[in-house]
Amino acid sequence: MNLTPNTIKCQVPPNTRYSTRSFSIIQCTLVRGTPEYKSILERADQLARLVSTGAANNAQVERTLQRRRIDSFGGLCAESGWEQYINATFNTIASPTPFTNASIQIDIQLNRGHRIEVRSSFPRKGVKFALCNTNANFKNIGPYSNSIKPGEVQKNLYLAVLFDTQKADLLTAQTVTFSLVGGSTWDTMVDQGVNVPLTPWDDDSFAVRSTYRVIYLSNALDVPQVIDAIGQLGYQRL
Repeated sequence: MNLTPNTIKCQVPPNTRYSTRSFSIIQCTLVRGTPEYKSILERADQLARLVSTGAANNAQVERTLQRRRIDSFGGLCAESGWEQYINATFNTIASPTPFTNASIQIDIQLNRGHRIEVRSSFPRKGVKFALCNTNANFKNIGPYSNSIKPGEVQKNLYLAVLFDTQKADLLTAQTVTFSLVGGSTWDTMVDQGVNVPLTPWDDDSFAVRSTYRVIYLSNALDVPQVIDAIGQLGYQRL
């Protein structure tokens, strides 16, 4: 996977519908057929068979195995991108957690026990639109509680990924492209987040209307600020 720093300047060119903010992000590219791609796809196949039809993003309508493979592949790409970037910055402190129970899901664990959840979205109008448009209201999604996952544990960080490659194309695209765009700490979610009822959408696979604590991406940390937040947990950068 290739990780490339990028800066999104919302007002270049000027746009009255965009905020004045700039975001430092990391663009990730994964080429179809490479050993890493094949490894992630194999894990996605395994995960798709583990996910019950009552998992948080599928409650009332059973998805096909292919849909589960797509969802799992996208989630694992997002997780792997953040894991690789964190490890390149802090020297291998992050690792994926085994998925053994649909009621408790932690995507990344740091070696001192801190927990990170990664969630993805697939903005049809692109990453810049999702970050900058003041009316789009793309969200950094935090904790929630519903009948599907009553045991979800508190996470130290909630990180966001935005895909350029659309979900329907994930398993056929020659290059999968997505961006690590930032996130929020637990304290920020509690102190500044808002409760938002989310309805199922094709791009994020929520299959149950539920209330989530969210920070709008326009107000979330960008990637350097996420790295600072991890450093404040006691981890030393390289």
